[in-house]
Amino acid sequence: MVISASLLGRRGRKLLPYCFGVMLSLGFGSVQAQGFDTKIPDGSNTVVAINLAKVVEYAEASTLNKLLDRVGFFKYFEKKSIDLQKDFQQTGIDSKGMAIYYRNDRDSLLYGEMIVPINAVSRFEKLLNMQGTPLPALNGYSRFRTTDGQLLAWNAKEFRVLKGEVGTTYFANDSIAALYGIENIDYAAAAVSAATAAADEAEAAADCADSVLMDSTTMEWDAFDFDTLQAEVQQEEGEPLQVYASATDADTSVYEDHIDYDSLDTAFEEVNRRNDSIKNILLEKWLLREQEQLLSGNYPNIPAQEQARFLKNVDIARVWLSKVEGLYDGLRSVRSMVDAYYHTSSFSLENDYKDMFFDLTQQGNKITLKTGVTLGKDLVNLTKQLYARKPNPKFAKYLTEETLGYFNVNVNSEAYLKEIPAFFTKNLKKYFGKENEVLELMALGLEIALDEKAVAKIMPGDNLVVVNGITNLKIDYVDYDYDDNYDVKEVNKTKEEKVVSFIWMFTSEDQRIIKKALDVAVSKSDASFAGGIYKIKQGNGKDFPLYLMFNEDLVMISNDSLQLNKILHKDNYPTKPNKSFAKLMKGSKFSAAFQTKKIPALAKDLNLVLGNSWRSTLAELNNYGNFTLSSKGIVGDRLETDLQLELPANENNGLQFMISQLLDGIVPDEQPELDNPIDITDND
Repeated sequence: MVISASLLGRRGRKLLPYCFGVMLSLGFGSVQAQGFDTKIPDGSNTVVAINLAKVVEYAEASTLNKLLDRVGFFKYFEKKSIDLQKDFQQTGIDSKGMAIYYRNDRDSLLYGEMIVPINAVSRFEKLLNMQGTPLPALNGYSRFRTTDGQLLAWNAKEFRVLKGEVGTTYFANDSIAALYGIENIDYAAAAVSAATAAADEAEAAADCADSVLMDSTTMEWDAFDFDTLQAEVQQEEGEPLQVYASATDADTSVYEDHIDYDSLDTAFEEVNRRNDSIKNILLEKWLLREQEQLLSGNYPNIPAQEQARFLKNVDIARVWLSKVEGLYDGLRSVRSMVDAYYHTSSFSLENDYKDMFFDLTQQGNKITLKTGVTLGKDLVNLTKQLYARKPNPKFAKYLTEETLGYFNVNVNSEAYLKEIPAFFTKNLKKYFGKENEVLELMALGLEIALDEKAVAKIMPGDNLVVVNGITNLKIDYVDYDYDDNYDVKEVNKTKEEKVVSFIWMFTSEDQRIIKKALDVAVSKSDASFAGGIYKIKQGNGKDFPLYLMFNEDLVMISNDSLQLNKILHKDNYPTKPNKSFAKLMKGSKFSAAFQTKKIPALAKDLNLVLGNSWRSTLAELNNYGNFTLSSKGIVGDRLETDLQLELPANENNGLQFMISQLLDGIVPDEQPELDNPIDITDND
């Protein structure tokens, strides 16, 4: 096991394989579940648990050691007195349980800590090769600060790595910035600021350090006069600007009093460098203080109930976001668009969405990512109403072995329509200001105008889209040619294109209004009817037409008339069902699936032009199984969704296959030389 500043501070392509090896080694440890409540502070916005006892079981230790050897991890230990025998379990790391990582984001300090258990501290310490500064022991922990600012702590049971950064917007507040001697100035003012600073960079940093310790001291920089910065470019009114002449004639140059941008750049960089020095010292002190609080157990910890729920039945890995609102807050561009659209900064998800879980699990050669978001009580009740409808069982017979993929969603149209007026008044009221009465009137009008039961009979809300391969469609288009006099003339042409064939079907208990609308379209020559199928012209007949037909209580719309004819004449329709697709659809409120192994043939039929590397990757998909996305809706107070991929069965299990793919992608000749110390100044 190695933790060194030369390792952790190195950047670029050369470091990637080594970092991968270290992270993999760190992961193969455990933190006893009963100890978590003393490790993770309450308010942590992200917590990750990796059940690496399962990882070792699934992937096999020999395969993991082979991967670490391939990336050059063990080469670093060749000159140590301990022979690891290319076995990561000889590093002193316990490999029987879970590794934990958590992140805590505050306005002033953003930090994360990884906790890895050890079972042989003497062996572990002999392998440590660190550059940096020892720190005083605290509460039974040995401590160390690496040269790149990471704080390490370990005892006989665990190893902890703490790393952080100053909040990106904390010093945007001028009063806070002034407290620490940081200058928030624009580019133009930088020259004066740099020239009139009261102290040089070293002195400012030292003063800042003292102010942080005293905590009540306010740093003050000497003021400067912006009026002394004058750069004027004058030109007589109405006189033309002679750019080229002025470049050769110094006496008449319009740039005689030009701004020295090189000097301005230098001054601006000087101010930023001084600010960065102050921030770096603040980060060092704040992070050290945070570690002392964490190791001393002075912070309140995550509640025992949340801890138990987080750790229950972890398979490969689990990620817990304690607040969905925090995830939204982190999407600054999305927040900006929402705030700009609604002219408010009070948009919030906190009342309706609580926390979120991501689980990575394995069943044989199937890898599944499970997602669950905890909803507020009102949203749970509403979601149950909106998604109460089950899929029409008649859909199942249209999922056959010919089916490449499908998409099914089932909503309760009647419940949706009933909820629209309440949604308007509840969620949009604050954006209407003094015009709330108008909003309430609009909501009342919708409530009166909408006949939910009648609309629900036309489209209850269950939908199925089926993709069955490729169809050849003819399309009319206009081209241009030249006559003998070189005048442009229009030429009507027809071409054949290959497109993906689809059928969209939905239940309709009352089909009268749809049929009536189609009959009107036929009477106006906007559609035609033959053999029980309507043909609807698109784009004045110059785009792909759509076909529609009624089959029992289903309305079917397609771009492929042959598929509809197969259904209409059942003797020609394939009857062998796709049982896995049908089972998934029947048991889900929402589902989608695709036969991954059919993608290569689909790409070939569409005449897609691919490079050699893409052709090779595409060919590998022949060995894959189905890709599926499904949701059972609300389970307890959580909305759950599963994303699953069936990997090739030529390995013992899915995780073993994924690691084998990593091994195939790593070329031994490109391993970095790690026998010699790494230059931490190398930015390659």
